[in-house]
Amino acid sequence: MWAIKQERSEARSESPYPSLSPQAPTNVIIVANFGTDVQRYATRFRSLTFPKPQGCPRCAACGHLIGHGSYPRHVCDHNEALVIRVKRFLCTICRHTVSLLPSFCLPYRWYGAAVIQSVLDLRFQQQASWATICRHCAPFDLPVLSTLRDWVGCFARTADRALASMLQQLAVWQREPGKLELLLAELGARPKGPAQLLAAVPHLVVWLRESGFAVPEGVRRWLPTLTRWGYAVKLGRLI
Repeated sequence: MWAIKQERSEARSESPYPSLSPQAPTNVIIVANFGTDVQRYATRFRSLTFPKPQGCPRCAACGHLIGHGSYPRHVCDHNEALVIRVKRFLCTICRHTVSLLPSFCLPYRWYGAAVIQSVLDLRFQQQASWATICRHCAPFDLPVLSTLRDWVGCFARTADRALASMLQQLAVWQREPGKLELLLAELGARPKGPAQLLAAVPHLVVWLRESGFAVPEGVRRWLPTLTRWGYAVKLGRLI
């Protein structure tokens, strides 16, 4: 649990605590790992253990987060939308809320991370045509082509900036002389943009784990991994 992002709350709070501000609070999102089974998360929500951050990620005050109910969130796959609930806390100092968004979701996106990753894999890993990607979404033709193009376009626009930030961080963490140079040589053999960023993800995962960070998503679920890392280094949205 090491990524944060500010956004507006998606729905009215169920919290027993009254609003502390006449304006809707800014909601700070922490991307947390709750596994990949969306149905299991939805049905067992009330019995799950939600790790409360020690300090508020907005104002850094420690010990002032209180339970603040939850709000509904849609998670879509190729043929249906499931409504889950997202646990939320409230900082009594800065009056901002803090939500634990499951990593099978992506901030600002209704479709699940697995669906979006499958499309990005087809386009950037397999160089698939749009016709092939659309067949992947059959028989329901969801997501629609305009949504698929939006995902691909957004990721393509952010890839270079994300890669530059990643290489800068890997350079700081470098423990073995020459290791980063080997990575740069490997990336140089690939097309610039998303292909290079995806080739660097396994190296990021290794260095994260060596540095003591939990990376349960790993390389196989590279989009949640990149999302958590991107928000942690204040890179913002990748997709």
